[in-house]
Amino acid sequence: MGCSTQPDRPTEAPPSSDSTDGLRSGALFDALAEMDSILFDASFVSCDSTKANAIFTDDVEFYHDQTGFAAGEQVRENTRRLTASCPRDRGIKRTIVPGSLRVYPIAGYGAVQVGFHRFDERGATTSTLAKFVSLWRFQDGRWRLARVLSLDHRAVP
Repeated sequence: MGCSTQPDRPTEAPPSSDSTDGLRSGALFDALAEMDSILFDASFVSCDSTKANAIFTDDVEFYHDQTGFAAGEQVRENTRRLTASCPRDRGIKRTIVPGSLRVYPIAGYGAVQVGFHRFDERGATTSTLAKFVSLWRFQDGRWRLARVLSLDHRAVP
């Protein structure tokens, strides 16, 4: 594999490339990395569905390769169900694969955030690695999550 290509299914950070491969730092990158952190902390650590659901736009859509499509109130209900069984209490931890996060600005709307994340569960022999694509809308002076694609879930050592 050449230095300029990324592996199809990375288990670690993809190789470096030039700045045309999305933002890897700066104010926008940091703001969306923080929003992602707030969302997953509310969903997986503090298990606060009200805080997590406040991040979504009213018309949020979630596409998941294993569980299918959800929109609006269905996304919020799924979040309430997730937090009710508090992943932290089940030993589940989500981490972003170091170096995988990228941000792509969208003029007049917001930005797309792309990365790989890993879910580890206490006592499990494998972890789950998946790609995520988040469409963030800057609305009323704050970032809100409008669309999520969660795909390519697979077991990794």
